[in-house]
Amino acid sequence: MKFRGVMIDAGPMREFTNIVTTISKLSKECVLRLSDDKLYFIVSEENSGPAPPVLWCEIPQAIFFSEYQMIGIDEEHKDIYLGITSANLAKSLVTLKSAKTLKMKLTKKQCPCLTLEIDMPSVTSQQTRQVIHDIPVVVVPRKLWTEFHEPRVQTPDLSIELPTLKQLRTTIDRMRTMAQEVVIQASAEGWLTLQIKTDIVKVCTWFKDLRVEAFEGPIDDSDSESESRINEDMSKVCHCRVDAKKFSMFLSADQISHNRTICSIVHKKLVILCLHTQEDVKLQCFITGIVY
Repeated sequence: MKFRGVMIDAGPMREFTNIVTTISKLSKECVLRLSDDKLYFIVSEENSGPAPPVLWCEIPQAIFFSEYQMIGIDEEHKDIYLGITSANLAKSLVTLKSAKTLKMKLTKKQCPCLTLEIDMPSVTSQQTRQVIHDIPVVVVPRKLWTEFHEPRVQTPDLSIELPTLKQLRTTIDRMRTMAQEVVIQASAEGWLTLQIKTDIVKVCTWFKDLRVEAFEGPIDDSDSESESRINEDMSKVCHCRVDAKKFSMFLSADQISHNRTICSIVHKKLVILCLHTQEDVKLQCFITGIVY
């Protein structure tokens, strides 16, 4: 197996750093999958079985890398799967904000490593200085590759565009001080609510006039646990109770330059949060619903 990639543009290097930093906040460990045309960062829960991953991020290599070469195990198995500590990768990329070039390659030191060679401008001369990071990786056995394929989930009942992530994060972080769970509710009429409820307090925040991407209704509104508006057609409303901390952690992705974020809800079962960027990066977070 061989891999070598080179970045020379400041914009892609900065965006790549922001993506990896966001992933490191969501999970300590991840799998980096290298293919001919894309890089994938995948986070799965242990013993998750057929459940979707926690996170799935696709990065088109042509937009980020000026040079990109890789050779897999053989012609039939061209991809490379590497287990990596995401925090180590994020820390190594901090210097990219002022770097001139980044070279990434697979090496064999005391163990397999993803080696980063970062050329930095010198303060005292026109010559560059080189910073090298060797990040230990674990080569994922081929028999486990099926655990890291593109997620297949039930068709969402409703997909709606979210308001700004910064605004949402401020709201949800305040709610987290009062409750560990939040009910996310969306309507085919273009509104979204975040609601928490405890023995002593009930808080509900409304967002309206949002773009509805898809609606598969009608929705079974039996046993509804969320607030409804007056004269609301509940067959056009779906909701899901999720862990407030996990939702807040995804919202830290606001540091990634993006043009829209879509929230898709499988009624009472699953919330899929998908961030899209102008560079065709797609970052998806899957939060399983909490059912009592």
